[in-house]
Amino acid sequence: MQLQIVLFLTIIPIISINAFNNFADVKCGSYKSGQRLAKIVGGENAEKGEFPWLVSITRRGGHFCGGTVINNRFILTAGHCLCTGIGQDILKPGNIKITVSQHDLTQKESDAYQMDIKAISLHPGYICNKPKDDIAILELDQELQWSETVLPACLPVASGHHKHSKFDNILATVAGWGWMSEKNSKGGRANRLQKARVNVIETEKCRSWYKAQGKKTKIQETQLCAGHEQGGIDACWADSGGPLMVKTEGQSNQLMVVGVVSTGIGCARPQLPGIYTRVSEYIPWIKEVIRR
Repeated sequence: MQLQIVLFLTIIPIISINAFNNFADVKCGSYKSGQRLAKIVGGENAEKGEFPWLVSITRRGGHFCGGTVINNRFILTAGHCLCTGIGQDILKPGNIKITVSQHDLTQKESDAYQMDIKAISLHPGYICNKPKDDIAILELDQELQWSETVLPACLPVASGHHKHSKFDNILATVAGWGWMSEKNSKGGRANRLQKARVNVIETEKCRSWYKAQGKKTKIQETQLCAGHEQGGIDACWADSGGPLMVKTEGQSNQLMVVGVVSTGIGCARPQLPGIYTRVSEYIPWIKEVIRR
């Protein structure tokens, strides 16, 4: 999935939510509200450290997926990021690393550093090459050290909680280092961290859009759609595993991660918004993994 921005604007109310989970020992979701920068092909530059929970997941030194810091030992990502592409084989922990405090993938930034992975936990319902239950957790070999550019994300309350929200029609932010266009000829992968605004689409509306485009994609209640009817703004390949974020209420400059970049049809096509794993559906499982 990938970030693509065009020059039209849709007026959408920015609604904030005040119920969230913090699984860390410091304040979660604190972000740097950067000024808007000139738009570049395929997205908008994020500011250095703007989303301090966002990490780059690498293999053989190259970025291939994003992830979200839950606390100083665990990273949330997509299950499909950990498939080898050969049957149901899963990458071994020693095959991958995460890089924190990263901004420009081409630069050796003084405050960016790698961490080894101790263990990989895929959701028990996940099957490689299938979109259902596309969520996973990485356990780090050592604890992260908190700083201005390394902080945990807030996560939503679980479905069934009296303050649970589906986040329908909320303007959200997706960020990552993914491809700049579905077509390679129009742009490769981003070097600098990109961000884009997408609208959370009601599930039934999303299903009707996909059907209208002749797609047989089954959108589950455990998934969340986000994009724009006109297309043009989306996540794409190598953004997978990264966060979809909305503002919390009552706290300035605080975000929560409500979705994990998962799947879709192409990138930024009209009436085919990106499909995300809905984090609120997996809070009990997340708690189980990080408290083992």
